Amino acid sequence: MTHRTSTKGLWFTLFVLWSGLIFYGAWSEYTSQQQLIIDLAKAEAAGSFNKDVVYRRWAAKQGGLYVPVSDHIPPNPHLDHVPHRDVVTREGQHLTLVNPAYMTRQVHELGAVQYGAKGHITSLNPLRPENTPDPWERDALEQMETSPEEVVSVQLLDGKEYLRLIRPMYTESMCLKCHSSQGYEVGDVRGGVSVSIPLAPYREAQLNLFRKDMTHHALLWALGVAGLLFLRHLVQSRLRREDEVQQEIALSEEKYRALFRDSLIGIAIADCTSGRIIECNKKLAHLVERTPEELIGKPQDILHPKFEKDQGSAVTQTFKKHQDEAHGEVLGSYLITKSGQLKDVEIQGGTVSFGNQNYQFGLFLDVTERNKFEQQNHRLLQAIDQSPICILMTTCDGRPVYLNQFFKEKTGYSLDECSHPDNPIYQFIQQRIPAQCGSNDGRNYDEPWLEELEIRSKDGGIHWERISISLVYDLKGQCSHLIVIGEDITEEKKNAQHFEFLATHDSLTGLANRLLLHDRLDQAILKAKRVHGTVFLILLDVDRFKMINDSMGHDNGDRLLQLIADRLLKVVRESDTVVRLGGDEFVVLLSEVETLDDALCAAEAIHRELSEPFTVNERQIPLTVSAGICSYPDHGMSSLELLRHADVAMYKAKETHSQTCIFESSMDGLVLESLELEAELRQAIVKNELHVYYQPKVDAGSEKIVGFEALLRWVHSDRGVISPGVFIPLAEQTGLIHEIGLWVIEDVCRQLRQWADQDYAIVPVAVNLSAKQFQSVDLAKQVATILDSYHIDSSWFEFELTESMIMQNPLSSIRIMKELKDLGLRLAVDDFGTGYSSLNYLRRLPLDYLKIDRSFIDDVTQDLSADAVATSIIGIARSLGMQTIAEGVETAEQLMFLKDNNCDFIQGFYFYRPMPVDNATSLLERSC
Repeated sequence: MTHRTSTKGLWFTLFVLWSGLIFYGAWSEYTSQQQLIIDLAKAEAAGSFNKDVVYRRWAAKQGGLYVPVSDHIPPNPHLDHVPHRDVVTREGQHLTLVNPAYMTRQVHELGAVQYGAKGHITSLNPLRPENTPDPWERDALEQMETSPEEVVSVQLLDGKEYLRLIRPMYTESMCLKCHSSQGYEVGDVRGGVSVSIPLAPYREAQLNLFRKDMTHHALLWALGVAGLLFLRHLVQSRLRREDEVQQEIALSEEKYRALFRDSLIGIAIADCTSGRIIECNKKLAHLVERTPEELIGKPQDILHPKFEKDQGSAVTQTFKKHQDEAHGEVLGSYLITKSGQLKDVEIQGGTVSFGNQNYQFGLFLDVTERNKFEQQNHRLLQAIDQSPICILMTTCDGRPVYLNQFFKEKTGYSLDECSHPDNPIYQFIQQRIPAQCGSNDGRNYDEPWLEELEIRSKDGGIHWERISISLVYDLKGQCSHLIVIGEDITEEKKNAQHFEFLATHDSLTGLANRLLLHDRLDQAILKAKRVHGTVFLILLDVDRFKMINDSMGHDNGDRLLQLIADRLLKVVRESDTVVRLGGDEFVVLLSEVETLDDALCAAEAIHRELSEPFTVNERQIPLTVSAGICSYPDHGMSSLELLRHADVAMYKAKETHSQTCIFESSMDGLVLESLELEAELRQAIVKNELHVYYQPKVDAGSEKIVGFEALLRWVHSDRGVISPGVFIPLAEQTGLIHEIGLWVIEDVCRQLRQWADQDYAIVPVAVNLSAKQFQSVDLAKQVATILDSYHIDSSWFEFELTESMIMQNPLSSIRIMKELKDLGLRLAVDDFGTGYSSLNYLRRLPLDYLKIDRSFIDDVTQDLSADAVATSIIGIARSLGMQTIAEGVETAEQLMFLKDNNCDFIQGFYFYRPMPVDNATSLLERSC
């Protein structure tokens, strides 16, 4: 509560007291005036009474007074007993004696008429009837009998206010002349004289006087109130100032307390001697994960780790240093939180006095994050300075201000040298920095300027750098510096050139690849179109290369391809382009050849060059190539069309066993037929045109059926039966082999499930895997899914793999075969003996059967070498813990030879041909 609020009652009390005092004065004045007019009226009444007495005594002393008789003053009948009451003068005037009482009455009547004052002589025993007392006079006369002094009171007469006074009238000797007859003696009270003074004039005078007095009192009250108000104003101003001062003090105190309490810096005040904390703010408590209540009253070393404490002292080293150091010294220290974590702080301390007591204060600034940031900045600067890229920072006008160590080492220039206008680096920056960090060239300078240049260092060395120039902004968003970063991309350039070469050249032979062929062929076509010239294309395919590759191994096959490439480069002109399309296919693009004869001559030269045997791994390898020739514009208008027609011509050469074939328009029909066949093959599964045939395998000893081999047949609705030798290669070329292969596996599993449900004696069924299907990474997963869906026992299912398929990538093949074996499946190598498998790999393969190729079975009993190979295969299989299957057995002699040499199983026309599923079911039914 303010002083102004507390003095409101006082001022009201003073106002009431002053108003009451004035009212009391006015009332006192009024009552005094009231008494005064009574006293004045009484004095007038007393004066009138005294005059009456004087007149009476004077008249009595004279013995009365004779006056002429008139209507107003007739002879007094009550004085008949008085001698000489009436006399006649000489002149004959009739006079009558007027006694004092009568004279007084006459005077009173005259006074009443002229002045309003009334006088009345009265008595309890009046001589005249006019002197009979009224009730007030009677009461007064009766009172005067006991105490005859006087009676005074205010009475109403005729509705008007009068002061009435009556005093006793004593009998004197001179009165006996008239009143002796009434028996009075001297000294007796024979009545009284009453005087009635009208109070109206006095009241009017008193009212006028009271008005004047009230005016004076009102003026005095107003002056007093004005004085009170002025005094109140002075006091209130003084109190208001005191309140304002108090509020300012309180506000200042609150501000400093709020500053202390809510400061973002920890603050503590401690006793200088004991080190006990007497006050602290929330921030400091928060820094140490405590509340202020937990800290106040505790020694200040609660804030610091043990290693900060001063041995033999109740305070820490930092606390003691602040006592010794200059006031406000900032010292680094540590705080320890309640959970035991350390925080870096800067403490600024000093001494303050409260009363007679000295205290030490401390300002605690948490610099943990700042120190981390500084350390990070230091590491960043170290990283920049030691970074293996060139870093240069300049002002916006291109003046270098910093460069890192690698920049110095790479370019050989120091910062001072780079700042010289003649320095090439300085000139480079000036040429590329837009004026005032901006330009009107439409570029977005928020994006780095990127450029790749050859840089010459101070020592003359040259290297490639990728240079970026970026803007650096200050806190106001204004460009303050530019940063130039140079990354050595010499190796990258070399690699890019190498990659560009690899992208356009064959990695094995170094010849141009398909991509470069299309580019050069398109350019040659454009040029020929302009000059109305001709472009010839020769597509070459190495005959029987797959057999050579499979038999000699891929390394030797790759070496052979390299030798072929070398000879092709040797036989053609520099203006011609030799291309390896892939595998064993090559293309020669003949430029500046005008006639077909010239193209044929070039093809003949290629044949002659390649007809010479090649030496690979000390082995002589003769080979031939098939060539297809086409030309622009006769055989095609685009590179794709020319390549396709050259490929058609090459395949025609292979079919006709010719070395060279020139494309003819009729050959397009063969291509179209192949495309139609591909489309029909895609629909074959949907139309149920693919069928699985089963060829039994029999035990060589008992000649009982022990298994089947599943063989795929395509029965076309229009073309009839299409040979597997036609559609299987097509399926492999188009990728349909994956879908078809899975369909065969699922169809076989479906049939096995049906046989099992019919309680037939189940024999294993072997399914052939294609090379592409075998290379599928999720083959085992796909097979497991199908087996599980039909609840097929894994012992019912076998896979046959070709020898060449396995040897393409032996390590990968072993992994895939183990995955299949983990499913419980049996594996067989089909056509064993036709390739050149490594026996070292063979012994590591998880195989169950070796299947002897029919080419060896055909010649047994007729060719000793065939007998030896067949016998060797059986022996190898037995020594490796495998069983053998002989396929293509068609004669009794072949059967007896295989039985004699302990071959395990027989498959061939001698026993059974491939048959539809119904026939296979019948065989199983009979075997049951």
